Amino acid sequence: MRRLRLIIIILRRSGAGKVLLGFLLIYLACGVVVQVAEPSVESYGDALWFLWAVSTTVGLGDFTAVSAAGRIATIVCSVSAIVTTAIFTGVVVDYFNEARQHQADDSLTEFLDKLENLPKLSKQELEDLSKKVRHFRTHSRNH
Repeated sequence: MRRLRLIIIILRRSGAGKVLLGFLLIYLACGVVVQVAEPSVESYGDALWFLWAVSTTVGLGDFTAVSAAGRIATIVCSVSAIVTTAIFTGVVVDYFNEARQHQADDSLTEFLDKLENLPKLSKQELEDLSKKVRHFRTHSRNH
């Protein structure tokens, strides 16, 4: 449930929700075209199943587009699926990179605040700070 909330937050902040909604509308509209234009597709559900196989690049082979309208709808749906997947992936990666950068910035700010106030720190706080520096140096060398 927590991950679902995180995805919703990412979609809202980035505006990618509109891209996802656009893909859904294209997907549903292409389903209508495929159902009407393709003789082997008997129901709207079959049309959506066909487009799902196309948009996920699985290509199950249950149905194939033979009419010009069906082939065009298939191309439109598959291209929009590829673009949507690329945008969504980029947004998620960017979000996590930004979160890591904020975390690093906060840690650096906290560290610099402590350095500014060295004379005011207790012996225990100085020891903790020294441990963090050693950990940081060891960690940064390994990466």
